[in-house]
Amino acid sequence: MIRVERRGPFAGIDPPSPVTIDGSDPVRRRLDRLSPGLADTIGIRTRRFLARNVRSRREIAHDGEMVAGVPALRSGWAAYVRHFADGRRQIQHLFVPGDLMVLDRRLPNPATIVALTPVTLIDLDGLRGPDIALFDEALRRHAMQTLHHLLDGTARLGRQSAIERFAHLLLELRDRLLDVGLASERSFPMPLTQEMLADTLGLTSVHVNRTLQVMRQDGLIALAGRDVTLLRTDELMRMADYQSPPPVDMITT
Repeated sequence: MIRVERRGPFAGIDPPSPVTIDGSDPVRRRLDRLSPGLADTIGIRTRRFLARNVRSRREIAHDGEMVAGVPALRSGWAAYVRHFADGRRQIQHLFVPGDLMVLDRRLPNPATIVALTPVTLIDLDGLRGPDIALFDEALRRHAMQTLHHLLDGTARLGRQSAIERFAHLLLELRDRLLDVGLASERSFPMPLTQEMLADTLGLTSVHVNRTLQVMRQDGLIALAGRDVTLLRTDELMRMADYQSPPPVDMITT
């Protein structure tokens, strides 16, 4: 892995460019899922935010460092990653477009964040006055949802078979991408290599390939390039004992 100079969430990466966020942007959709009306309240359409592009396999933030600003993932996929001394890697949590990449502005990063694909980040810092209190409430809800996904990931690794792990992960990604307008009920993009899937699901790349072939042959999924189609969603949900995360408005802070 190539590491970047670390002086905040965007240090040492490509020069920033100012952007605006429209109603279809996954970051705006994510904010409004966390707190309906938040994006309009903080005037997100009229502000210009710094955006930076990060190449794949670059480190975005390091375990234990304080993150300056409130970085959000506008495009591309990233992850919390743990590297071991012998070269092995565990992908602990996936970030998809729209996700905020900090759990609490006052606390250091709980894990290293790495770009799995080329990504575009925007910094939502610069909020002042009552805006920041609203934003912190949204961050607390975001942290609770992230905890839900992390606990699901622990259950996948600890008690599910390879095909059950795949079914659960695919359903989770479908729901998370659906929230930000990047998926349908059956189909979504998944730009992860078999190596990345192996590191996420605690399998070997060979086992990943074999499991995907079984799922295709059994008519559970279809794969076309980087797109996944869930053909028998009810069976996948039964197989994975999948339960959708609670609606955001049920999460109190």
